Amino acid sequence: MPIALCAQYSQVGGMASSDMHEFMPINGGKTALMTVYQQRQFDMSPWNIKTGVGWVMESVFQEVDIETSKVLFEWRSLDHVDPSNSYTLPSATDTSGTGLHVSEPWDYFHINSIDKNADGDYLISSRHTSAIYKVSGKNGSVIWRLHGSNPTFRNINFSFSQQHDARWLYENKTHSVVSLYNNGYNGFNQTHPYSSGMVILIDHIEKTALQVREYLPKIPGLVSSSQGNLQRLPNNNVFMGWGNNVFVSEHSEEGELVLWASFAEAPVMNYRAMKFEWEGNPTDSPALWTYSRTSEPFSPTTFYASWNGATRIKSWRFYGAHDKDGSWTLLDDIDKAGFETEYHNATFFPWTRAEAVNKDGVILGKSEVKYTFVPSPDLSLFCQDETCADAPAYGLPDEGDAPITIPPVGVSTVPWVDLENGGTYPSGFPHVDAENEAAEHDRQGKKQVLSWSAAVLFFGILGPLYFIYRRYQRHQRQDLCNDDAESAESLTGRSNQNKTPANPNVLPWWNWRRWAGEKNTSGPYFALSDHNYPPTYEQRRARMDRRD
Repeated sequence: MPIALCAQYSQVGGMASSDMHEFMPINGGKTALMTVYQQRQFDMSPWNIKTGVGWVMESVFQEVDIETSKVLFEWRSLDHVDPSNSYTLPSATDTSGTGLHVSEPWDYFHINSIDKNADGDYLISSRHTSAIYKVSGKNGSVIWRLHGSNPTFRNINFSFSQQHDARWLYENKTHSVVSLYNNGYNGFNQTHPYSSGMVILIDHIEKTALQVREYLPKIPGLVSSSQGNLQRLPNNNVFMGWGNNVFVSEHSEEGELVLWASFAEAPVMNYRAMKFEWEGNPTDSPALWTYSRTSEPFSPTTFYASWNGATRIKSWRFYGAHDKDGSWTLLDDIDKAGFETEYHNATFFPWTRAEAVNKDGVILGKSEVKYTFVPSPDLSLFCQDETCADAPAYGLPDEGDAPITIPPVGVSTVPWVDLENGGTYPSGFPHVDAENEAAEHDRQGKKQVLSWSAAVLFFGILGPLYFIYRRYQRHQRQDLCNDDAESAESLTGRSNQNKTPANPNVLPWWNWRRWAGEKNTSGPYFALSDHNYPPTYEQRRARMDRRD
């Protein structure tokens, strides 16, 4: 299933199931061209499969709406190109198939590229018929064939076979210019002394085809048994990938070699190589692995850092620590060296981390905190100072077919785990995200700030207010006590005089009456005896005596 990725390598689009040979977004990314391979039952008696049905692989291409996956156009090879046109017979190569079973269909056509012109017609490449086809975008019919068993044009100065990556370069009513990568070899049959890039001029009036440019490999006799491409750049240079070889190249329009490079050690295949302005900003963390042969203080520590897809890295900063929660030491800042940068430090550090830095010194990403891999004493005998290679077999070299051994249950094989202390991690877990660790530290700091802020708020503001409130309550209780005493005097008849409120200006500052705005005026004070409360027992008895 082809997918579309943004600069952060997140998926922004996807299509239905298809083949890997072509996926080309067109129309501003609204639609895409893609290939599909489908098995079909087929009468293969002409190829001596006579005792049962045979199987062929049909090449299909589609133009699809990227957002909805709706198929806008579909073309099938069996409807337009007979299998008798194939130069790759059943059981002839590693990709041809036998035609005897659904899992081994005969791949007679093998479509490997699609392009579309402004008129809505398509250009497709068939590896196994060694031909390029112009296909009508209206009805799917073949408008013309370049090369192959039944060509439309007469080749003047070239031939090709097993080609890849046919592209439109120019077209008008009388001429067409196309480019392709000529393999000239399929791993079994070689038709050309070397692989090359070609630019072909087609004359529709004269029905001829002329090679006007050829782009050669730097290495004489270099052939690609599969894959390969040619890309025309905006300055009319061409950029090429050399298929199952590990090389890329750039050439001037006239064919002069301006770049020849390898991107890996053989054998690595390269279906297509492209040159674009591209800035990649992956969302994952940089990868880091560190190694030391022993844990002695002066045992060197080797760092291996990479960040797949990051294009802006200028240098790596490497850090070491003797405890995960301890102080980190900046060991060095070194320039990025290829996909994976290797750095050696003369001191052993059990804990390490790395930072990817751009040309302006800005940190682009931080690796997780890593625990340095240290082989056991027995294992270190077979390791090197910089790394420890994969074991070729079980046991020691002189043990032959040694079996797997099983360690006792509960034995500690993880060096950073302390089982004797309840499975705790005395130096911390090795795979801790440095950014998360810093964020947690910030959160703890913010909690402390909030705690101190709350204390200052209480003791600086709420504390005095609470003190004032308590003083007010105490004086209120005192006023009530005084009122009760005065009421008691009136009940006993010892006081029946009018009371005048106190002057608010002489009251304490915390007394509410001082700030209530009361005027210093005299007013009646009603003793309890002046109100119509129910008569006491003595009063009722005196009234009864008077009636008697």
